[in-house]
Amino acid sequence: MSSARPGDALLLAAAALLLALSLFGRLSHPLLWSDEADTAVFAERVLDYGYPRVHGEKNVSYQFGTDIAHGVKESLDAYIGTTWAQFYTAAPAAAWARLSDDPYERTRRLRLPFAAAGALAIAAALWAVWPALGARGSSQLRFAAAHLALAALSVSLVLHLREVRYHALLALEVALLCGLALRREVFGTLSAGRYAVAQALVLFALFHTFFPACFAFAALLAARGLWQRGARRAAPSGHLAAALLAALLVAPFALFFETFSVAARSARELGLTPARHASNLLWVLGHLARHELLLPALGARAAAALWAERGARTRSSALLLYLSAGYAALACANPLVYERYFVPLGPLLILSFLLDLGALWPRAPLRAALVAAAIAALALRAPELAGRARELREPVRGPLDFAVAHLRARHPEPASLVIATNYEEQVLMYYLGSHVIIGLAGNNLLRDRALSPDVVIPRRRWSRQLPELERFLRGGHFALTRLPVEDTRFNQVPALSQSELLPETHRFATAATGDPELQLEVYERAP
Repeated sequence: MSSARPGDALLLAAAALLLALSLFGRLSHPLLWSDEADTAVFAERVLDYGYPRVHGEKNVSYQFGTDIAHGVKESLDAYIGTTWAQFYTAAPAAAWARLSDDPYERTRRLRLPFAAAGALAIAAALWAVWPALGARGSSQLRFAAAHLALAALSVSLVLHLREVRYHALLALEVALLCGLALRREVFGTLSAGRYAVAQALVLFALFHTFFPACFAFAALLAARGLWQRGARRAAPSGHLAAALLAALLVAPFALFFETFSVAARSARELGLTPARHASNLLWVLGHLARHELLLPALGARAAAALWAERGARTRSSALLLYLSAGYAALACANPLVYERYFVPLGPLLILSFLLDLGALWPRAPLRAALVAAAIAALALRAPELAGRARELREPVRGPLDFAVAHLRARHPEPASLVIATNYEEQVLMYYLGSHVIIGLAGNNLLRDRALSPDVVIPRRRWSRQLPELERFLRGGHFALTRLPVEDTRFNQVPALSQSELLPETHRFATAATGDPELQLEVYERAP
């Protein structure tokens, strides 16, 4: 860095500060939503039992469906609907959170390690391509500053990296996987044997974080290794060996988690047709074009393929786009496609664009066109950038923020309550310690119907199990309180792209309302 100019160092510091503000700002607000609370509850089960047990002292935590035998290791009463990295990552934070009675402080402590993992993911993505940047200090600093700034301006990326869920861990592991692949194939700094062992360990970690990503990237590496061996007749790249070694490491855990039977059953129930796969892929491409740098990255890659010399930058960009495109295509084979599955692709698209832009920099017309394309892509994000700035200034509260505050104020010992609700039941379990019944899945209805809830919170946007709550209300005397907030579908959700699976997206402001028809209703049993 001896050739770096002070101005470049200041530019990097400013970009890092912008990213830190966007990533770590307002971690305490709003309170957790359904998926995050699911992680928090299972993290507490890890503290209490050593593993994510389905049945706790009071509550059943299980959202996999009405059949509780599907996704549960019955011999241990262990949840196997997902693998467990996120729960063990959250467990130390859950222990720290237990030391505070303030719901917002507990939320901040839970989200902090995931936001930190998100920061590491963005740094690891930069590490992945660092050798391609050469030894020029100022050039490296400017590249790093651009990478951090573009990551900070990706609102979709930042919002997912803050969640108490697996997304930040997935982004970190994918960045490490790409870095290892580049060091073996492009930079030549890893032997085939060392690479295979290191990559297999990353794939093993991916399995425990989000197993579809493990299988997708293992398949992509194996396919690339086979193609290279056949096309070039060269020495083994290590890709195939890494995939095979990872398969050996993963196999006993796949048996424990019943991964293939759970996945096969879900696939049968949900169904996947070629039309569905194509629809999923189009939706994902639309999301990446709207909220990430897909189009500028593709334009830069095409231009670099035509006009740039084949150096470390362009070869690195090509490998990153291969892994990104392959993962997108394979992940869309899941009948249920969510924005969160594709969080790791944001940093990879940023890197691909910047690498090719750097290779094309001497060509002024191309440079100007690509910079204009990037500016246009950022301009499309103006609404969410303004929204992100607003929610950093003014903390957002969801409907359950109001419900939790209301019940804590009205009931000195909320842990003694029996609460019936039909969605985000884990939020109430976590913050109030109450016995929460019915829930979205309704997998304990026979026992729950025999109880008399003290509180009923119907979430009107969810029709599932709503009749069960109405039956309670018809059978008892309840006093109604309408809270001055809209009964939105989610307490909060990070996703920005709407779909049939996610009809409501992230809200950048509290959905306060005075309309009683829209307000969240809380029914408390009258004396």
